[in-house]
Amino acid sequence: MDTRYQNKITAVLLFVLSVSFLSCAMLTGFEKKLPYDENNVSYFKNSDEINDMVIRYAKNLQRYYIYYNDFDVELATQKLTEIDSYISTGETKSSRKSASRTFEYESQNTGPDRDGSSYYTVDPEELYNIDIKNMTVDSILEYQAMLSEAVTNYKAVEEYLRTNDDFHFSLYSNVLNRVIASNTENFYKEKYYEVISMSDDLFNINFNGSKLNSAFTGNGLICNISIPESTSATVKEQMMLLHSRINYNQVLSSVYVPLCLIGCAAAVISFLWLYNRRNFTAMLSKLYRSYIRLPLMIIIPLVFVFARISVFYIKYSGTALTKCFVDGKYPLIFLMICVGGFVLMYMCLAIAYVYNIIRSPKILLNSSDFKFGYEMISDIKLAFKTQKPTFTAILIFDIACILFTLGVMFVSLLGFNLIHTLGVLIFSYIIIFFLIIAFKAIVAQIKLRYYLQELADGNMDTIPEQKGLFTTSLNNINNINNGLKKTMEESLKSERLKTELITNVSHDLKTPLTSIISYVSLLKELNIDNKKAEEYIDVIDNKSKRLKILIDDLFEASKLSSGQMELELMRSDIIALLDQTMGELSYKIEESDIKFIVKKPPAPLLVNMDGQKMWRVFDNLLNNILKYSPKGSRAYIDIKEGDSTVTIIFKNVANYNMDFEADELFERFKRGDSSRTTEGSGLGLSIAKSIVELHGGTMNIVTDGDLFKIIIVLNR
Repeated sequence: MDTRYQNKITAVLLFVLSVSFLSCAMLTGFEKKLPYDENNVSYFKNSDEINDMVIRYAKNLQRYYIYYNDFDVELATQKLTEIDSYISTGETKSSRKSASRTFEYESQNTGPDRDGSSYYTVDPEELYNIDIKNMTVDSILEYQAMLSEAVTNYKAVEEYLRTNDDFHFSLYSNVLNRVIASNTENFYKEKYYEVISMSDDLFNINFNGSKLNSAFTGNGLICNISIPESTSATVKEQMMLLHSRINYNQVLSSVYVPLCLIGCAAAVISFLWLYNRRNFTAMLSKLYRSYIRLPLMIIIPLVFVFARISVFYIKYSGTALTKCFVDGKYPLIFLMICVGGFVLMYMCLAIAYVYNIIRSPKILLNSSDFKFGYEMISDIKLAFKTQKPTFTAILIFDIACILFTLGVMFVSLLGFNLIHTLGVLIFSYIIIFFLIIAFKAIVAQIKLRYYLQELADGNMDTIPEQKGLFTTSLNNINNINNGLKKTMEESLKSERLKTELITNVSHDLKTPLTSIISYVSLLKELNIDNKKAEEYIDVIDNKSKRLKILIDDLFEASKLSSGQMELELMRSDIIALLDQTMGELSYKIEESDIKFIVKKPPAPLLVNMDGQKMWRVFDNLLNNILKYSPKGSRAYIDIKEGDSTVTIIFKNVANYNMDFEADELFERFKRGDSSRTTEGSGLGLSIAKSIVELHGGTMNIVTDGDLFKIIIVLNR
């Protein structure tokens, strides 16, 4: 790898490392110290998870020992049985009569997982003391549902307290002066981590129509809850997480951590400045140039937003970094570092930009916002010049919408709600984006109409070069006539010169080549008694014949490309033509050891064609198969008859690597054998395709790995 490239990569990596150090320093500098430590921690109050668990536990204690204190589940069950029996007798009153309600009860599930904070006008035990004989059917069914719900909730709460091993509780009666309920043998002698009273402010929440922390004291009871040493693994895990949180927070909230990180960042930057200053300054310069290319309508709002995000993080984040470490949310930590680094770098670039503007206010005149403003003014002038009132009015309205949206966006930056500000900012950017697109489209239409009229009036040089969206057509319209004419003239001239050259060369070569072939024939008839001379004469004979074939191919290709070749069409049997061609090449087929498998209709297949030219097509294709197929392989020829077409398919396996597009073989002088060790001019397939197309047919090549397939479709 090049040394300069390595130095650039090193500079970028070290710069990113320094920014990461500064971002970490900023995050740890904002991390607040917890108001508790290992010595005064409260698991009930300082662990959110244990807090939720104990409140849920306390709610169910209140349900069972206060709300359901006088509830007799057996009597309730008997009452349900009585209702079922009463309904089955059919003695209930009609629901059409208006019967007065003898009770009021808000139906709500108050199982162990529900809040149960709604107010009830009757106690649960009163549900099975109501006389149902004077009630309507609808009232009885509603009453039955409520009583069934109360039984279900009672059993659910009872099961929850019986199976829960997170906490232990003790319920002491001031009237009886003794413990009346507990889920442990000796609550006050067992070993525990922490004990809390139900009268604590932790339980100062509304529940079942009253405060949870006064529910027991109001009934002359004292309830205490503890975390015993035998508590569940879930509670112990939360206790360990709380201790981990304390330990992490002691490190992350320490003033020494950001100082060390700032020192590391300073060391990295110093190293870059001393040993890689050129790349470091070039990178900063490039970064700054990219920054100032941003529109001011993006730079300024983002400065305000990032400043408010920083203030919001300082004010409300608290121990966010500590929580992420405790919860193992390392991707979130990485994201916070990246966002912090980006905000830090963005704000530093903004400060540098403001500093340079103060030094040289002319910088603002070169900003994209001012340039866009100049373009707007010139476009409005052009719109008035075109005298198109509709487009002009739409353009002015679009500009007014852009300015109004910008005003709303900047006003929203002064708002107090950060989420609302971000929402307005994003929405404003989306609206401005589409308004600018609409503006560009309208301006492009105005310019297109104006300059088309100018061209129609003969002013060919009035279109200046355009930049931006919707300008491609406008830039091309001035060159379309001259460019097209020039291109066509050059193409026709090139093709004419090429055809003339091939024709002339082919014609000039034919006369001496004919003489060479004739004299070689005469030499062979002399029966020269010299083996070397005979060998040389044979070589000359073979090469001259090959050269004659090449010249004939060139001449024929020239005639085909220039449109000078004419066809002598007549109805001929294409199957017989193929058999004739294979018969003429039978000696080559036998030498090649290639097995040809031909599938053809049993009856003759007449096609309107030039037999001589189509024979040339088959000859070229069969010779290609013989030259480019491995010995001992198979070649397939399928002739398929359609309603109005005939399809001939030649398939063989190539003995070379086809590392090119199949259609390239139709180009002149293109050969599958790139080493050109085999005989041929590279014109065979091009000539064959031209002949087929001259017949109004198509010829295509399909490759699949080493499989080579040519498909010819002819009209009948």
